Amino acid sequence: MKIRKTIAAAALLLVAVVPLAACGTTGETATTSATTQVQQAGPGGQSGPGGVDVSSVSSVEDLNALVQSAYGEAGLGLHRGHEPVQDVLDEVLSISHDELHVRMDSGQNLAAIATDLGIDPQTLVDAMVESWSPAIDDLVSAGTITQAQGEQYRAALTEAFTFKVNWDGQEATPTFTGA
Repeated sequence: MKIRKTIAAAALLLVAVVPLAACGTTGETATTSATTQVQQAGPGGQSGPGGVDVSSVSSVEDLNALVQSAYGEAGLGLHRGHEPVQDVLDEVLSISHDELHVRMDSGQNLAAIATDLGIDPQTLVDAMVESWSPAIDDLVSAGTITQAQGEQYRAALTEAFTFKVNWDGQEATPTFTGA
């Protein structure tokens, strides 16, 4: 089990560094970003969005970190760290990761890319929220949060992903402190 976790952590580290290097990100920035992700490893030792693995959220603190990570990382420009939702982007946008990078490097945010492809940006937001909602549902089922709190977290997740999809490259990233 430890070997799998170690291999998974190493693979995630590579996933974090290689796309950044391909985007013209400096080695220093890529190293800082990858190091930060490893240092913020979520429960179970797995790195994920902002250091939180969606499948292992087990506390309100983890859930707060998950929602915060949905805003993305401003230091990555319009890319905002889309790796944690890459599967959703692939499914909804139906373009390659390379094409996504080319479009973002030319100044398009996720909303503009979706619109160019004839997709309502809200469809993308909804798919992202749906992909991370099991973390909320699990805490409701466990009795850690109430159904009403779960809905508040889902609304916060929607707000965060809406920000990420529509980010103009200028607006400061909000800080999420809890629902």
